[in-house]
Parts: sequence; C-alpha cells; structure tokens
Amino acid sequence: MVLAGLGISATVTLWAASSAGLDVEGRLEAAIYQEIVLGDLKGAAEQYQSVIRSSASKATAARALYRYARCLEKLEPRMKAYDIYLRLEKEYGDQPEAELARTRLANWEYPVAGPANLKFELGVAGKLPEGWFVPALPQDADHWAQLRRSGCMNRDSCAMVLVPENAPVQVGNLMQSFKATAYRGKTVRLTAWLRLETMGPEDRAQMWLGVDRADDKKGFFDDMSNRPVRSSEWTLSEIRARIDPDATSIKFGIMSIGKGRVWVDHVSFEVVPDNGLSHP
Repeated sequence: MVLAGLGISATVTLWAASSAGLDVEGRLEAAIYQEIVLGDLKGAAEQYQSVIRSSASKATAARALYRYARCLEKLEPRMKAYDIYLRLEKEYGDQPEAELARTRLANWEYPVAGPANLKFELGVAGKLPEGWFVPALPQDADHWAQLRRSGCMNRDSCAMVLVPENAPVQVGNLMQSFKATAYRGKTVRLTAWLRLETMGPEDRAQMWLGVDRADDKKGFFDDMSNRPVRSSEWTLSEIRARIDPDATSIKFGIMSIGKGRVWVDHVSFEVVPDNGLSHP
C-alpha cells in the first residue's frame, strides 16, 4: 500500500480509503497496519476506538483495547493508557491481552512526580483541564469534565465533573495519578471545595484518594462514601492519609455519582504533621 513518491499523509489517506467498508476484524487489522507500519499513531488510535465501540466480539475488543493503550503510551497524556490497561484487565480478564496489560501495569513508570494544576489555571474553558484525566476515550473526555472560567467559588478558574446523558455508567471521575516516592511514610491532606447541581435524589459528590503499593498490593483508600457532598453550597471536603512506606503511586479525584454536576475549586494536596493518625 505504500506507494513510491507519496508522503506519509497521502499514504495514510489512501490506506484509510482502501480499508473503508471492511468488517470489524478487517478494520482492526487495518488499524494495526496504520499504527505499526505507517506510524500514524493518532489515526490508528481513532480506528481502535471505532472497533472498540462496534465490536460484538470480546476477543476483538480486547485486542483493540490493548493496541489503543499502546498508542496512548506514545501520545500525551500517557496516563490515559494506564487507565485503558486497567479497564482491559478488569473487563477482559479471560483474554490473552489482559495478561499483556498486567505486565505493562507491573512495569509502569510514573513520569509525574506530584499533583499538577490544582487551581485549574491551565487549560481551555469547556475542555478537560490540563494535568487531569477521566476514565473515558479521548474524544469523549470533554463530556465528562470541563474547565470553567465562570461560576467558580471566588476565582475565574475551576472545574466541573458531570455524567453525559445516556452514559453507560452514572459516575463521572476527574482524577490524577503520580509517583508516591516523595510522600512515603508521610501524612498527606487532600482538600477541595465542592458543590453539587443536583438532578435527582441519588446525586452526590465524592472526593477520593487511593494508594498503590509494591507487588500489586493496595494501600490506603477513602472515597467519602460515608460522607458525600449533597449541598448546592460550596462545601470543604478533606481526606487525610499516611502513605505506605512501599507506596508506588498516589491517585485522587472527584466523582459525580448520579446525574448531577459537581463543581470543584481550590484543590490542595500537602504533607502535614502526623498528629497520631493511625496507619490504614
């Protein structure tokens, strides 16, 4: 398919045209060719997403998810690949690609040393805030969380977490993940101001913080399930945790559970005195 004298963009265009009309399996093979042979990672990622959405075969969807995650590892932000590997491991555990995903996760390196853009100063209004990600395909991300320049607490930058209409799950999750090295053995405090635009009686906002440890062990975890925010007024939420000595990564986020919209402002993550906090 690669014709002499043609540039990469022209070659990709011809390849896309020639692969149109293929069945799902054929489209997957075409996407793999586009990724590996043509080196068109962005175009291949889009094709993998199409296969994932339309495939009725679990084996095909698992292959597409794995290749999609490999593309994302080479694109930015890399942490979206991590989330796809987790999804593959959880939803397709009986497929060969799940074992490949577990290997990638076991050897994962966290390039981010700490939290970023906690005041939501970076990014474009109406788009996913920079430094944050959501458990969704890239083209859908802005439907799950958005940077806002109005309606904030007392600044011109905050974020909103929402659940799109007709979404398969009624949980929106705006999150970050970073290396735990600098925080091992220390007590940290995560705070954020939240308010809820409710659409139904089951709507609620929950902040969460979790720690991953060496050898796939789980450390501290708190998702505020026993103290969710249901108020339309700005409410301060707080989680304190002592980070495990063998912690590998720290994750935190804000969830919108139900159909409501959760506004988020003034996120803070800091090391604080222990004050007798017991180890989880």
